[in-house]
This record gives sequence, structure tokens and C-alpha cells, in this order.
Amino acid sequence: MPIYCPDDTQQLVNRNKISNFALRYQYFLENEPDSGGKVKFSIDSTVLGDSQGAIAPLIARQTNQLDYLIKSYRHFCEFYEVDWRMIIGLGGEHVQETNMTLDHVYGIPYIPGSAFKGVVRSWVIQEVFGNDENLALADRNFLSVFGSQKSSGNVQFLPAYPIDSVTFSLDIMNPHFSDYYTGTDLPTDTQNPIPINFLTVGQTSFRFVILAKEQALINTATDWVDKTLGDKGLGAKTAVGYGYFRKRHTDIPRSLRPDANFKSPLRKRPEKPQQISLDEAGKQFSNPSTSNPDPQLIDITSVKNCAVQLAQVATRGDYIELNQLDGIHPTLIEPDDGYATVSPFGTWIWDNFKASLLSSRILELPRLTYSTTFRKTLKNLPSDELVGLQEELIKVSNQLEESDGDTKVVVVTAGEIASAYLGGSSGGSRFRYVQFALVYA
Repeated sequence: MPIYCPDDTQQLVNRNKISNFALRYQYFLENEPDSGGKVKFSIDSTVLGDSQGAIAPLIARQTNQLDYLIKSYRHFCEFYEVDWRMIIGLGGEHVQETNMTLDHVYGIPYIPGSAFKGVVRSWVIQEVFGNDENLALADRNFLSVFGSQKSSGNVQFLPAYPIDSVTFSLDIMNPHFSDYYTGTDLPTDTQNPIPINFLTVGQTSFRFVILAKEQALINTATDWVDKTLGDKGLGAKTAVGYGYFRKRHTDIPRSLRPDANFKSPLRKRPEKPQQISLDEAGKQFSNPSTSNPDPQLIDITSVKNCAVQLAQVATRGDYIELNQLDGIHPTLIEPDDGYATVSPFGTWIWDNFKASLLSSRILELPRLTYSTTFRKTLKNLPSDELVGLQEELIKVSNQLEESDGDTKVVVVTAGEIASAYLGGSSGGSRFRYVQFALVYA
């Protein structure tokens, strides 16, 4: 019997050695012509094959994961058995036009967490809230469990996997009026039924698990889960008896049994490292026996409060009158008879915090006034460009002070700023648009 796959693939793959049932079911079905000349696809639906051996390790792995999770979560864990047959993913794309949801890694049938959550949510809306979703979304318990478009739910629905051997059953759909359904004839008894085979999961047991931080949510969701599985069912054709479950009285691993004394651990915010004041940092810097302080541990609030004065004294390279440095922190300067220059510690602070100071705010420098348009331009610049441009503006401010009002010096420098930081050759044009105004006060 030929295999339905490309010829070059047939030469490379031995179907009998494919251990993954999902791979065989999706891509390596056998095919043969039927009496009408059409291709008929088939697969041995009674044997899961080597994928059966993946169930025990998978369940053990999930148990290990749950052992870790239940240290922080309350949980519900129960085994339910398919009462008759179940079909999950019947409408998915498949060459037979009837599909089944299979784990593509392990090759076994399973119930995705999204399907598990969705069917429970649907049952709750239908039975608890009279099929009124708006009424359900107004209920606090419903939102806490399932969430909404605006907020996430607080209960996690895990995928349900089989816990032991999987039983498959081959079922049949037998439409009697195929010509009528295709729109080519009336629904008469002269048409031949065309049986359609599809695969179902028989009386197989699955483990259903939900997790939440609060026991009250678990209690609410547990009741809904139990009634959904027994009264609504999962998957397709629930109206004719498919997809219903009954609780299986099987011992749950001791580690997964509910703990009456469980308490959710308190979440602690990570402690911030203790910051030191600028005075303490200055002492450490000045002490030859200690290393320089870690910049990340320094409280720079006082530096931000005198950023303008520090920018002036750290970049001037000469003495400045003390009355121009009102408010500067004393560790940052070295006074001398009514004048001051930057201290070694002040230079170290400027070198380490300059980028932070110049990128976080626009300095109001002496003798410079910015137009509204230019100020908006500064705010919209990337951080690195804002730092570079403000360094140039500090130079302009210093030159105004040193030139004693000779604005010719400033005009030349302003042109250099436009060219270097506002767009290269087009800098002059951009500079004109921002209407940068320099006013000697």
C-alpha cells in the first residue's frame, strides 16, 4: 500500500520506523483508490505505537514541575476519564478533512489549556449567568478566574495529558445526501451514503490541573471545572454524547494533594542598596586609604539641585566668583578669597554624572534664553545628542561671561553648534527654524 507523501521523501523515510504517532497521522497516511476511483486514506487507528512510551515520562516531568509550582500556588489536581468517546480538533486541517489535536512533540492526544479554560468559561456564562456574557464580565469572581480583554485572570488552566494507556476508536459519519450538501441535487433517497471515518479517543484518563494564588479562587474554579466536564463536555459532538467525563477515583501523588496549612509566600520587593550622601562620598574620595566610592551608590539629589553651578565651575577651567555659585555643594569646589575653582572630587563627580545630569533636564544657563521652539527641539532630541548639545551651550554661556557682553564671539559659536549638532550641512537651516535666541542679560 503506497504512502501519501512526496516521492523524494518516500525514498528517505521508512514509515514503519516513524515512532511519533502525530507525525504518522498528519503526514504519512496510507492511501489506496476506492471503488469510485478516489483516493482513500487510512491509518492503523488502534495503536499509538512508540508514542505510548512518552506518556509516563511526560506525566513524571509535569509532576516535577507541579511540585515546584505548588510551593507558591494553591492548586486543583484530579483525574477524569472519558465516559465514552471524545473528539478534540475535529475541524482542523487534515487530508481526511477530520483531524485530532495531537502533541507534535510527544505524538499523543491532549487537551490544550486554552481549550480547557474556554469550555469552562463557556459553561459558566451559559449556566451561571443565563448565557449573558456582559453580565458575567460584571461579576468579580468571573473576572478574577478568567479575566477579560482589559485584565488577565488569576487562575491558570494547564494542558491535560493522558495518564496511562490511550484508547482510540474509529468512528463514522455517514451523510446520506452528499449531492444535496454540495448544491448539485435534491435530497433524494437515490443518493448513495458516503461514510467518513474519523478518529476518537475512547475511555482514556486525563489529569486536569489549575493553579491560583488564592484558595477561594481554586474553590470557585474547581466547582465549575467539575460540572463542566460532567455536564457540558469537551470537544466536538457533545450534543450526541461525545466528550463527557467522569471523575476517576485514583490516588493522587502525595506531593500534589491539597495542603490545608498552605500559605502563599509574601512577595518582597528587592531591597535597594543603601545610598551614601555627597558628604560621605567626598570623605571616601579624599581618604587615600580607601577606594573611590561607587557612583551607583551615591545619592546625587544634591548634585541635581546645583547642576548649573557645577557645569559652570567644572568646565570653566578658571576661578569663578563665589557669588555666581550660590547653592553649590561645598564638596564640589575649592574656595579661595571670594573665588572658587572645581575640586578634584567635583571633577570626579562631573565626569561620572555629566551624562545623567545633561540628559535628564535642560539646564537654565546664565545669560542664555531659549525660544519655545528651540526648547521643544531640545526635549525631543535623543539623550546622547542632548548631552552633546548642552555641553556646547555651556561653552556659549561661559564665553558670554568671559567676553563681558561681546556677542560676536557668541554668534560664531552658535553657528558651530548648528552645524555640529543640528544636522551637518543642513544644520544652518534647522538652526534657523528653531530660532535659537542668545540674550546677554
